[in-house]
Amino acid sequence: MKIYVEEAVFSLLPGFTLFCLEADLGPFCPGMKNPKFELENAVESVKKREKKEEGFPLFNPLEPWREAFKKFTSEKGSKSSLESLIEAADLKALQALGPMEEVEKAVSLYFSAPLSGVDLSKVNRFLGLCLSGGRDPFQDEKRESLTLEGEVCYMDRLGAASRCINWKISPRVKATEESRKILFLSEAVDKDSRMRTGEAVRDLDRRLQTYFGAKTRFFALDEGQMSKRI
Repeated sequence: MKIYVEEAVFSLLPGFTLFCLEADLGPFCPGMKNPKFELENAVESVKKREKKEEGFPLFNPLEPWREAFKKFTSEKGSKSSLESLIEAADLKALQALGPMEEVEKAVSLYFSAPLSGVDLSKVNRFLGLCLSGGRDPFQDEKRESLTLEGEVCYMDRLGAASRCINWKISPRVKATEESRKILFLSEAVDKDSRMRTGEAVRDLDRRLQTYFGAKTRFFALDEGQMSKRI
């Protein structure tokens, strides 16, 4: 299967990097640490980062994403998955369906980096981050919608697998607690967030090995290498 980022995305978002972690998960093996407890700690870490020190606000990790969303056509009300996750944490409305999702969300919050998982057994032929020509079908939980012209989406042979980069991942391909072959995706929309995002994916790698005995493969796609076969 080919995983790629279209050249038009790099033109639109200079410095963009897609970090990927291919993971074959075994059964969940709870140990000394608990993913649910780690997620609760991650929520607390977000609250601490949002406090001001000496009257100066801390770095806002959402600002690069908000700027990125201004550069392509986006659906009204769309936002990065990271912003949605942080908002849910602030409102104490964060939900996780099981240990895999708890691990994923904890890492995302700790590093302020977006993380999404797709079930490789459900992706059709290829997965590419592309500039949509418009009217690509997207299957949501409740209805089917069409992408907008100039929208940045993950695509496979059946249509859009996501909308507005990581705003919505289609249930058609989204990883669940039952998924065993998963491709985790984390996007750095500029050069400044590249190191933090890469560290997040490597930390996810370590945790998946600890909790699921996962066999993993890490790689990154950028202007120097736009595609990878897995």
